Amino acid sequence: MAALAVLPLTAAPLTWRRVRWAPIASLLAVVAVIATRMVGLSFDLTRPGDVLYFAAALLELAAAGAVTGPIAVTLLKRHTPAITGGLGLTAALALGAGVVLSSPQSDDTRSLNAEQIAALPTVDMVNYRFEPSIPRAAPGQPVAFTFTNDTDDVHAFALDKLGIDIEVPSGRTRTIVVPAAPGRYAMHCSIGSHQADGMKGQLVITGQDTMTPPSPADTGAAASSHTHNHHG
Repeated sequence: MAALAVLPLTAAPLTWRRVRWAPIASLLAVVAVIATRMVGLSFDLTRPGDVLYFAAALLELAAAGAVTGPIAVTLLKRHTPAITGGLGLTAALALGAGVVLSSPQSDDTRSLNAEQIAALPTVDMVNYRFEPSIPRAAPGQPVAFTFTNDTDDVHAFALDKLGIDIEVPSGRTRTIVVPAAPGRYAMHCSIGSHQADGMKGQLVITGQDTMTPPSPADTGAAASSHTHNHHG
């Protein structure tokens, strides 16, 4: 992804210098970055508090605008700096807005305050598993988790039963609120073959209506107690 991110930066000066093959290469670079970095770009743009990632996303969009601006000018056959710069800025803003609107990635923290968010349990996304693989939420606690992805790959938290499928880009952290009743829900990573590679688990939300199967030890103890009472 880092290599793709620098493609527009490399293509932009070539386009401005009007190298013959530059427009085609530049457009391909922009398309590759947007298609591959859609989630990551949207994620970074909606979190201006993460200054480094936010600045990198703006730089990528600026480079994409610097590429598409001269191409548009060439098509319009008007090569004034003002028109070129204006079209480049417009293209960058349009690309940014399109990415955010088509792939919204803002956290849905509902009514949780900062203190509650800080106290949420953490689930680490590892290649290729969740740690813990059976996250739990107890009665009285918000059904929410902080997912951290310190790997070099994008991962996702998916609950098919609830229609939830949320991606966490490489190196990012995300808070996820799960609007669910007490019960057990199969979870997995929906990216590529990650689920088949073992990235799956079970979300357990405990409550009065949650049926928790007894352990073998509990079953044995119950049977022993029943036998003792019967003979007594």
